[in-house]
Amino acid sequence: MAFALALYGWALGMLDMTLVQFAVVGLLVMVMVFVMHVAIRTGWTERFRDPSLTLPHILAATFVTLYVIGHADQARPILLMLFVVAGFFGVFQLRKDQYIFVALVAVFGFAMIILGEIVGTEDVERRSLLLLELGVFTVVMFWIAFIGSYVAALRRKLSQHNRDLEVASGHLQHLAQHDELTGLPNRRELIARLQLAHATAEAGDQTFSVAVLDLDHFKQVNDRYGHQAGDEVLTAFSRRVRDVLRGGDQVMRIDDSLPEIGRFGGEEFLAILPGTDLEGARLAAERLRQTVAEKPFETAAGTIDCTVSIGLAEYRPGEPVHHTVGRADEALYRAKTGGRNRIVTATDS
Repeated sequence: MAFALALYGWALGMLDMTLVQFAVVGLLVMVMVFVMHVAIRTGWTERFRDPSLTLPHILAATFVTLYVIGHADQARPILLMLFVVAGFFGVFQLRKDQYIFVALVAVFGFAMIILGEIVGTEDVERRSLLLLELGVFTVVMFWIAFIGSYVAALRRKLSQHNRDLEVASGHLQHLAQHDELTGLPNRRELIARLQLAHATAEAGDQTFSVAVLDLDHFKQVNDRYGHQAGDEVLTAFSRRVRDVLRGGDQVMRIDDSLPEIGRFGGEEFLAILPGTDLEGARLAAERLRQTVAEKPFETAAGTIDCTVSIGLAEYRPGEPVHHTVGRADEALYRAKTGGRNRIVTATDS
């Protein structure tokens, strides 16, 4: 649009430029715009701090405008407004020091043009008018630099606040879905994942099993060693369960972004074993039971021996998912009443 206005001024005879000169300037402008467009669209500029090339854009526009204004006469006061258009493009990215640099370049270039005219005229009134023109231009350019850099700083702060808000929102979502102590999915998230496993099984893609795990005599751990040590045991136990189950050949996760176990409440954990029948679940659970029984937990209060009881149930086609969990929970109860440190399946008598 600026080039079209300059072309109109040239057609009216207000620019002291030949057709060839004006054509060269126009071609230069088009080439610069095209090169910058290609550089941005191809991602080549992503290596720079400012991929939008804001400063090169403004400097290019400044030099071209200075050249046109240097050949303008009556149209110069009007064409000076093109600096305003170029200057406010900087609000998208420029810092204050960059804005001041642009203003200095523009003012210095225009001062050279004015100086050349002052030297070439003996008219005192004309000289005074030229100096006034330079003074007004200087004030306007630095005012644009001040306002533009202020707006650009506000945009950067807003962008940073938006990024911080996105991070905080993600953190809150994580807290809503995960247990704060162990970092595992909480009861709400486990229910959602159970529904996903249920939907997959109903579609006929694969079966799944459920394991309910409970640390034996955990209240005694809290009473004897303190709740801090109890929390350490729960955290270490959750890591051990996750490592053992994920290491099993017949145990898979529903979703790579979430662990396959979660804290169901207190010292009780629940594991969803997609693609695993009851026998595969029993093998994985036995590995876990042995690992917990044979390797004590190291805490700040000392070494603590623990065992785990596990109840297992395999999904039955058409069964509501809470019935599957209920059968596993009943199996856990039988494991507890049967002596603890054992595995009981929902099909056991």
